[in-house]
Amino acid sequence: MKITISFSKATQPADLLAVGCFEGHKPSQDLSAKKFSGKYGETAYLPSISLRAGKNALLIGLGKKEKFTLDKIRCAAARAACYAKSMKVEELRFDLESFSGDFSAGEAAGAAVEGARLSNYRFDRYKSKPSPASSLTEFELYTPKTSAQSAIKKSVREAEIVSEGVYFTRDLANEPPNVMTPEKLAESARQMASKNNLSCQILGPAEIKRLKMGGILGVSQGSVNPPRFIILQNKVKSSKKPIVLVGKGITFDTGGISIKPSGDMDKMKFDMCGAAAVIGAMKVVANLKLPVKVIGLVPTCENMPSGSAQRPGDIITCLNGKTVEVLNTDAEGRLILADALAYAKRFNPRVLVDIATLTGACAATFADLASGLMSTDEDLAGRIKEAGEASGERVWELPLWDEYFDLIKATYADIQNISKKYAGTITAGMFLKEFADHTSAWAHLDIAGTAWNEGGPKPLSPIGATGIGVRLFTRLVQGYSR
Repeated sequence: MKITISFSKATQPADLLAVGCFEGHKPSQDLSAKKFSGKYGETAYLPSISLRAGKNALLIGLGKKEKFTLDKIRCAAARAACYAKSMKVEELRFDLESFSGDFSAGEAAGAAVEGARLSNYRFDRYKSKPSPASSLTEFELYTPKTSAQSAIKKSVREAEIVSEGVYFTRDLANEPPNVMTPEKLAESARQMASKNNLSCQILGPAEIKRLKMGGILGVSQGSVNPPRFIILQNKVKSSKKPIVLVGKGITFDTGGISIKPSGDMDKMKFDMCGAAAVIGAMKVVANLKLPVKVIGLVPTCENMPSGSAQRPGDIITCLNGKTVEVLNTDAEGRLILADALAYAKRFNPRVLVDIATLTGACAATFADLASGLMSTDEDLAGRIKEAGEASGERVWELPLWDEYFDLIKATYADIQNISKKYAGTITAGMFLKEFADHTSAWAHLDIAGTAWNEGGPKPLSPIGATGIGVRLFTRLVQGYSR
């Protein structure tokens, strides 16, 4: 699908014109539609109308203007693109001015392109007969405001780069686990880095053992596929401390000896969505040429049951010397993240953020509408919330009160890897906090409910990996570049 921009009033009519309408604001006489009120998500198709800009029109309800957000522009563009494809339309014209609301033309243009692009993703490389190519070949942004040309073109270029990063992230996470092993994930990161002017270092089993990363070694010891530790850096000269992003990379999670139920276990290939998000975000940061030093750390391995697998009751020693009593081998993500967070100390980070499909309790709390956020720094938490709202990848903060640590005090070690009973999401955050204590600005994002979509196609995401985290991280890093 080609993205184009038109600033001409005398343009040839497109096959379909998408027009946004706020609730209570009736469309023009040429775009009148019965029983159309402009409520959010409402649509009305008007065939064979007399307009200079379109042969047919699709009215899209935007809801109340005072509740309008950038994400509603994204979703409107996605709905328009999906409708155009269902009607076998080749050219869709998006009347940008009608969708902008109080946002600038540049902001609206970027959101519209993200929406159209993200809705167009598909993963069918393993089908013997892939889905036929989309009929929609062109998505055109249309606005008569020539004064906004520079801002619109810049936003469209950035949106294209961000969307490519989300596509790449979704591709990594959607690969089957027999293909996307730790070794393959590391090689994918290396190839991406080579093509996008990033430096990449891969630590193998011997180096991981030499560093005494007991969390990664313990989780991976039951698998025939050895672990990897991925280090990505953008090539920016800056005197400021770096932003360090850490992503959980369990390429398949059986639960280990504390094995999961067989139902839905196939979805555990998505337990590396945090890793995929960090790798994808690094691709975007490099291509946007953001003037901020950013480092991505990805511990990756499998969690498998076997004669050599880690046992409930084992005690391990992580990179920073803290000992962990493993009471449940299915609480493995925090063990590999512990080593990665401790490893980040050598970079003296300005801020440290990890992202992980960590707890089912988080999904049970927020469903797929928000990711859980915990942080030791108010400013960092505020920046993440702001980035989440702007990108549409919303978060909700949970407390890290000292009293919660009592729930993970171990009998025979410094700390245990599960709560004694309650507060599973928060105590997982408390566990990770013990390994990020070298920095005052740390945050944890639990994406267990938002990393994949299993309830059917949505405007911005088909079934499968959502690519959550890439757009939020991009906004976060951009905020530090100003």
